[in-house]
Amino acid sequence: MSIIPEWAPNIHPIIVHFPIALIFMAVLMDLLNLFLPDKRWDDLKSTILYGAGTLAALISYYTGTLAGDSVFLPSEAQSVLNSHSEWAWWTIWFFVAYLALRLIFHRLDIIDQFKFRVIILLTVLPGLFMLYETGEHGAEMVFGYGVGTGQLIQKEQKEITSTDSLEATNQGTFTVEENGDWSWRMSPNAVSSLLENFRWMKGSAQSLNPSVVQSGDLQLLSISGDSLSSFFTTTNSYQNVQVDYYLNLTDFEGEIMLLNHVKDAQNYDFVNLSTDGTITQGRVTDGSREVFAEESYSASGMLFIRTVANGTHFRGYINKEMVVHGHGDAPEPGEVGMAIDGSGTLLIDRVELTQLQ
Repeated sequence: MSIIPEWAPNIHPIIVHFPIALIFMAVLMDLLNLFLPDKRWDDLKSTILYGAGTLAALISYYTGTLAGDSVFLPSEAQSVLNSHSEWAWWTIWFFVAYLALRLIFHRLDIIDQFKFRVIILLTVLPGLFMLYETGEHGAEMVFGYGVGTGQLIQKEQKEITSTDSLEATNQGTFTVEENGDWSWRMSPNAVSSLLENFRWMKGSAQSLNPSVVQSGDLQLLSISGDSLSSFFTTTNSYQNVQVDYYLNLTDFEGEIMLLNHVKDAQNYDFVNLSTDGTITQGRVTDGSREVFAEESYSASGMLFIRTVANGTHFRGYINKEMVVHGHGDAPEPGEVGMAIDGSGTLLIDRVELTQLQ
């Protein structure tokens, strides 16, 4: 028997209420204790409540980290998740320090004095604000963007329909929105779009032998060759970005590197997919490679691949499942692109870039 109900995406939404309830109860009892007659409430009981609340917050943070890696996030929720996680992190450290302060007051046998009760009560107020901000951003994800909700409906839909966007009929070509976001949907002029909207830091467009092929209702950009080695990027720079790729690597052998924050061929962030089943996320600085995260993956056919670079958080998804989540220093704005190293045929359905707040 699973402890996680069928309707829940993970255990985090069940655990998360305990630290809120315990800590607020402890604060309430500290407040009432200012006015209660002596011995009606023992300060040690409040300290125990704070200890239990801090422990529950640690467990909640850990389950929240797992939860964030197990759900597929809409673009707008990426930044909210970062804020939720960061507020939770600082909230935990605040209450660890606050609990230590209370224990020192107990050790010095001064916590039962009125003025120290006032000091200890005022000291906890910033922690309550942090706890509120953590909960507010968590609620925004759930009630504002629907993250993790509708699990039963989603399971039913998966049984009835196949993956929607991977098989959708595409229209149009390279389109840029007013805010700078863009989408590149393959059409008969896909090769012209490749030449007009990207620049080469290594290799050339001609070396990729690009052509447009028909696959059912889809028109795909085909890149093929026996020894492909190319590095190309957009001509504009971006800061916090989400890039969605629809790629078919079935007849390709080698590595596809999806690039963010490219300065030049020696400085960039990457998510690297190797056809041996390894996905690697990291950064190249002055030619030196640093790995943030590395995992194995198993997928075939047309793949939906999402890379997210938002502040110090870097995420990679394959077919709506997060497979890598690394952390590093927030990069400077840079270009977005792709590096190809291998042989065979790579098929591209479309690429879409969304800037994150």
